[in-house]
Amino acid sequence: MFSKGFSLSLVSVLALGASVAQAQTTWTFGGINPPNAPVTIASKKFAELVGERTEGRVTIDFYEGSQLGNGPAQIEAMAMGAQEGYISSGSNASNLVKEFGVVDIPFVFESQDHFLKFMESDLAQGLKDELRDDYNVRILATNWFRLPRVFLTKESCVTSPADIEGKRARSPNLPMFVAGWESIGTVPVTMAYGETYMGLSQGVADMAESAGEQIYSSKFYEVLPYVTDAQMMYPQNSVYVAESAFQSISEEDQAIVIQAAEDAGDYFVELVTAETAPNKAAMEAEGVTFCDMPADVRAEFSAKVSESVPEFEDEGLLPEGWWAEIQAMK
Repeated sequence: MFSKGFSLSLVSVLALGASVAQAQTTWTFGGINPPNAPVTIASKKFAELVGERTEGRVTIDFYEGSQLGNGPAQIEAMAMGAQEGYISSGSNASNLVKEFGVVDIPFVFESQDHFLKFMESDLAQGLKDELRDDYNVRILATNWFRLPRVFLTKESCVTSPADIEGKRARSPNLPMFVAGWESIGTVPVTMAYGETYMGLSQGVADMAESAGEQIYSSKFYEVLPYVTDAQMMYPQNSVYVAESAFQSISEEDQAIVIQAAEDAGDYFVELVTAETAPNKAAMEAEGVTFCDMPADVRAEFSAKVSESVPEFEDEGLLPEGWWAEIQAMK
């Protein structure tokens, strides 16, 4: 026969176990884009899906518009465990693992399919593993596909590399992005995303680039009204989470979080697709000029970049032999 004291102790243990099982976890996630940007809207959708599907066991507080700092600051905060998550460019991871900057090499990928082959390759998987194992940052989803990066200029569209030779180009503070701008003849000017509109308005830079879906929400076109579809890069957003935070939740909730990140990525693509035509029409109505870049001109840019590959390798930005391997994936 159990004693009364044992029974009370057993009840206490069971109650404690139930409390732990039902414990709520709150994560702080950040982004750098304005409220009306598709990536911000989709990030809030991700937070909503996680809360609903975990029945409140995991709650995500999402802070938009660089409220938690610029991209490099946020991803470094995750590495230190000071912030649980971040949703933005897939190349932001290059602040921790430099080789992630390969996706920022201009004109290295011939098409979206070419880029996706790289993202699904053993080369890319190795980078993801290093980011998780050595820097406490796990990538939950990479299917937040954006529109190709365009050139934004002030006086005319870009018809050849000579058109941008020596121009000051706004660049995020990412080593490969800076080196890439230099490889095609421009002078990179590093500027946080949230400061770019003001910097362009003040003439700190002569030109910029942008993922196609961000031209409208960023309003960069108000300062740089010529948009050249250079397909400079084929960017995507990644959903990052601190590995320590991810491991603190149950396997069931881990699976839910991963699926929510992927589903929000599909939602992001839907938003981008739906907004592309009307946003372009709205900008054209305000006097913006859109131009295509012929394949032979893109080839000229790619040839210029290839000349800098030895420098990229010497600086540790690109592993030796990767350029050739990526080209073989076409």
